[in-house]
Amino acid sequence: MESHLPSTAETALYRAEMPVKTQLSLRKSLIVNTWEGSFATVFIVFTGGAFLTGLALLLGAGDFEIGFLAAIPFIAQLAQLVAAYLVDITGRRKKITIWSIGLARQAWLLLVPLPFLTGNWRLGALIAIVIISNIAGMIGTAGWNSWMADLVPGRLRGRYFGNRNATIAIVSITVTLAGGIILDHFKAIGYPGGGFSIIMAAGCAFALAALFLLRKLPDNPTCPNEDGVNWALLLEPLKNKTFMHLIWVYLAWNFAVGISAAFFAAHMITFLKMSFFQISIYACIGALAAVILNRRWGAMVDRFGCKPVIAFCAFGISLVPLIWWIPRPGHLWILLFEGIYSGALWTGFTLAAFNIPIANSPRENRTIYLAMFSVLPGISFFISSILGGILAESWKNIHWIIGPQTIINYHILFAISSFLRLGAAFLMLTFHEPREIGLPDMVQFMSDTFMKRLYASRQF
Repeated sequence: MESHLPSTAETALYRAEMPVKTQLSLRKSLIVNTWEGSFATVFIVFTGGAFLTGLALLLGAGDFEIGFLAAIPFIAQLAQLVAAYLVDITGRRKKITIWSIGLARQAWLLLVPLPFLTGNWRLGALIAIVIISNIAGMIGTAGWNSWMADLVPGRLRGRYFGNRNATIAIVSITVTLAGGIILDHFKAIGYPGGGFSIIMAAGCAFALAALFLLRKLPDNPTCPNEDGVNWALLLEPLKNKTFMHLIWVYLAWNFAVGISAAFFAAHMITFLKMSFFQISIYACIGALAAVILNRRWGAMVDRFGCKPVIAFCAFGISLVPLIWWIPRPGHLWILLFEGIYSGALWTGFTLAAFNIPIANSPRENRTIYLAMFSVLPGISFFISSILGGILAESWKNIHWIIGPQTIINYHILFAISSFLRLGAAFLMLTFHEPREIGLPDMVQFMSDTFMKRLYASRQF
């Protein structure tokens, strides 16, 4: 892990860019930050994705509830505006971030005994805790984003977060496999709820360790604003035409993704009849692609800028939902290809998506810029996910036989999402950032690099 971090010479060169006053060296801070992300990943994996969907289905959730659960994190992003305001008037970014993230993750302890209880109220309890957890988490996220933007020097940001994400992906692979094995074991012995209780408790324990490491990271508190609510500051991102153009692009993209995102896991569990271990294997394929490609995508971001990377990946991701028309129970081979393909592209997309709002927001008032960037596209995802749930529920009786395949409601949502993603991908091309190099130049560079390696391989 340490070998992926900037050298001592690089640290000395870029330290002047970082305004944070710290007793720890930059190098040590980045190491601690990577470990923190690794521990937090255990909690994120065990309380999200297919594991959350599986728990909801166990408690009696239907398609609407599945869509609603997927939408909660995005409407909860409204809380980032509250966080930005709190940071502005108090100047205590670190304290607000730590307390809110702690609440968000430890609230899940209340759900540990839930699978052993009875009653229809359990699904409502799950939804309530997910809402509380996400609101608190989003309050912490607003401060964390700007905190990390100040902690990591700009010229190292793409490469460092590429390396950090690669480490996190390794952890994600291990944890996902472990979670799948645990859930399948308890399902086999007739106590499926016991597996969910174990992974939730383990996730909370690792989240506590992550919080301890987060407290060790240095921060430079800003001066509190004693004049009350600064509405001009809150509305400043909306007046920035370049930044608003970026937000509109992401509004379209999130709407396109949100209409189907909640139902891939449900499709695997209910229609494809996959075990949790099989779902974990599929998830690990994408995570393995992230391990291999995160550093390379990070280098591409540093070399060409965020826009070419995110546009290239968006066009490729547009085809992903259509691939899900192919697998059927007992015929899952295409998911091996899809896992590699989508994992590679989402790795680049996620890395660029994290860096592009940072690169296009001013250092001053960055907290409110990043909060607005999360909130508005988040609302779009929320609306889209709710709409997807309504459509899936209303189309639940669809069973069209086409050759060996049975087309159901989820397939229709996947097709709609693919079409909308393609349109949003074209919108990605309309945004321009100051230091970008054109998408054709990046594609040419990738092609030349591939051909050179292919030629060297043939010579060998």
